[in-house]
Amino acid sequence: MDDSKPTTPSEVGELLDLLRERLVPASVLLTRDKFAELLAVGTSTFDRLRERGKIGPKPIRLAGLKWHRDEVLAWLQQRDRSAELYDVGTWPKVWERIQKQSSE
Repeated sequence: MDDSKPTTPSEVGELLDLLRERLVPASVLLTRDKFAELLAVGTSTFDRLRERGKIGPKPIRLAGLKWHRDEVLAWLQQRDRSAELYDVGTWPKVWERIQKQSSE
């Protein structure tokens, strides 16, 4: 490993990016772009999925649409009996059950 100090702007910038990733806590709210990125789809595809009710977590309106990160991560980990993600109609009950279990 090279112990020399960063000297060029790009080296300093890379170091700052690395520190931000490791020191700044993850955002509690996800933007549409970040949520789409988690699903590995573009924002247009994400919007179509949401319009069709395929995205289980409901957004909140706060300077645009945002989703609670913990809920989104739980939704991505949960599957119904056919191994599919829960949709907007079935997810709220599952999320309520998860929250209830975690508070016990």
